Amino acid sequence: MKIKGSVTKQEAELEISKSEIELLGKIVPRAIRELGGIFGDKVALWRHNNAIDNLKIANKKIKESGLPIKEVPMKILYPLLENSSLEEEKDVREKWANLLANAITQSHPVKPNYAEILKELSPLEVRILDQLYNEASKENNYKTRKSLQFSTEAMSKSVNISPKEADLIVDNFHRLNLCRQPAGDGIKVGEFKFSLSTNEIFEFTTLGYDFVEACRWN
Repeated sequence: MKIKGSVTKQEAELEISKSEIELLGKIVPRAIRELGGIFGDKVALWRHNNAIDNLKIANKKIKESGLPIKEVPMKILYPLLENSSLEEEKDVREKWANLLANAITQSHPVKPNYAEILKELSPLEVRILDQLYNEASKENNYKTRKSLQFSTEAMSKSVNISPKEADLIVDNFHRLNLCRQPAGDGIKVGEFKFSLSTNEIFEFTTLGYDFVEACRWN
């Protein structure tokens, strides 16, 4: 920004600040704006309320189950509370509460990286993972289950998304090691062997299956 005429440096900085505030006012979700903005203590209050709400949901589940409460290691507890405080989607917040309840009761092991995985997922991706889990859990044999193959095209049709969106979701699942490409012998050209790569079909990893299970409350 250029300072012209009698506009002082302080006035210029103030003008920039107002402009940025106006921009933030347009891009920040309404739920946060209604709490008074994203500045200072207001953000902390919003996150605090979210964290408390998740804790209340988890506590209700635990009380109804009658399971004993156990101490949770900080490397698991802190990421759960910290990341869940940013979640706005109701269905995903339920997953955070389930993770927390499982961690507190140890009814299902919660790995330290599960909070990091959940924060990287969209509500749609969480829904798709639930569908994959429901299908995979029909198979009781572990070795058979981990080699089950799923179609990206069928997945896209089941949730009514474009092939491109489906590929992006599968790519993200690969990145998080929630799914993998099927094992294969590949092809051989002369003395060189090449593995085949495809997004058309994929397998649910053991990590993916266990993660979804940890995000559920039975």
